[in-house]
Amino acid sequence: MNTHTITSETRPHFAKLLERCAGLAPLRTAVICPEEKTALEGALEARDEGLITPVLVGDLAKIQEVAALGGHDISGLETVHADSEELAAQRGVDLVANGTAQALMKGQIHSDTYLAAVIRKENGLRTDQRTSHCFVMDIPDWPKPVIITDAALNVAPETKHKISITQNALHLARAIGIDQPKAAIMSAVESPNPAIGSSVEAAEVAKQSFEGGLVDGPFALDNAVSRRAAELKGITSPVAGDADILVMPTIEAGNILFKGLVYMARAETAGLVVGAAAPVILTSRADSSEARIASCALGVLYANYLANS
Repeated sequence: MNTHTITSETRPHFAKLLERCAGLAPLRTAVICPEEKTALEGALEARDEGLITPVLVGDLAKIQEVAALGGHDISGLETVHADSEELAAQRGVDLVANGTAQALMKGQIHSDTYLAAVIRKENGLRTDQRTSHCFVMDIPDWPKPVIITDAALNVAPETKHKISITQNALHLARAIGIDQPKAAIMSAVESPNPAIGSSVEAAEVAKQSFEGGLVDGPFALDNAVSRRAAELKGITSPVAGDADILVMPTIEAGNILFKGLVYMARAETAGLVVGAAAPVILTSRADSSEARIASCALGVLYANYLANS
């Protein structure tokens, strides 16, 4: 089924993710509600790449019908029946919480229902960190992957939440092989301005202590990613012009940036929810095969990082 086009020529940064997964054991993954063609095939493609061992959780009659229509033999896969989205999400999280599975993958289920099970108080996957989402972007002709956070989960994070969001992203960056990641706390300007609340918050976040990387801010987009722009504005910071991570002020800003890169610059995304006790793969029906494969690769690398931290 290998239909993706991830190669060192087409998607060099995603190709490196797959290279880093070579030799790592497949991640036993509870796939929640694979009751639609794209959702089921995404899990099977990741299996064929050696990234995951799927455990299919959902309405078994629907899953088997989708498999039959697509010509897929799922008789060798473990399944867990659940006749509603809520129950499927709960049973999937239970599998991870009790050690039967190592990760979650979203299928044909509403994101709110999926994530509510992840962060539930009893037998959920909460940690002392704020749960957040990271997009790892493979942008054509850009020299390295760029992590955008949070463009999918935290709507208008407070300063204390941005601290956790930043730390989560630093951990993911290290998991994918960036030894000393650089995180830029984003705003519309590069110095604190009381009229722009995100710039003041960015400066406060940058004052905190972080593990495993460099953090600074506020930054406007130009001086976060362009050394020339940073130099022209006289900004002296090891993060300036060389950011690996862009910590966005709000979900709107993150959503606009990542979709602008996808639709106007031919970028591709891989996404993962981080800060939980296990990798939470959050895919969409609109995701390409490349995005689904790369998202599962992120899950494998993040799980390996958590196990060795």
